[in-house]
Amino acid sequence: MRSVLWVLVGVAAAAVFAAAGRLSQTPHVHAARLLQALRDGDAEGALAWIDVRSVAASVVAVLEEEWVRARAGDPARYVASPLARPVLHGLFGLARSEVQRRVEEELRATVRRIAQGSPEAPVQLPRWGGFPVSLAAVAWFTDVQWLAPDRVRLSAGPGDRPWVRVEMAWRAGRWVVVAADRGWVAGLLAGTVAPRPGQRASPPPHFPEPATP
Repeated sequence: MRSVLWVLVGVAAAAVFAAAGRLSQTPHVHAARLLQALRDGDAEGALAWIDVRSVAASVVAVLEEEWVRARAGDPARYVASPLARPVLHGLFGLARSEVQRRVEEELRATVRRIAQGSPEAPVQLPRWGGFPVSLAAVAWFTDVQWLAPDRVRLSAGPGDRPWVRVEMAWRAGRWVVVAADRGWVAGLLAGTVAPRPGQRASPPPHFPEPATP
């Protein structure tokens, strides 16, 4: 009887450890680790959870579309608009690598400003509490939508106007931020993203763009 009891205890313990292991590999937990690195002032640790090049490419794609749209005009009003768009995309392509580089630099600088608590940072994070506080904040304020078994969309803030919306992908044993949501970036550029609690609305950020020929 005692041996059976020990077997049951062993099975239960194994199940608990297995569940804990699965929980530690969820997008919520890894997003909380990113948040905790920022709250600890560890910019490089936070950047380890972000594929800066991939995120910058997603931002540049939106910048290109907005840049082309602003110059090609509304296809419903301008007959030449559909003809101008391929030309404008080609012109943007000539400067894409430079725009990509500058967006990457701005993303890294923004992460460092947030981690350092700089007055120029877009958000001031509280430094009190440890990882449990970060995990509770992520669990309370964020929503995770599964796009594929290895990719999720994470939104923080109000569902209709989130403060931030990014995509995370499973890479090398961790969930990494790999893209900014296109709709969220477009809203950020237009100044329609909701401000965070206790923070006034700020003007749209200035992202680099190629000079008009």
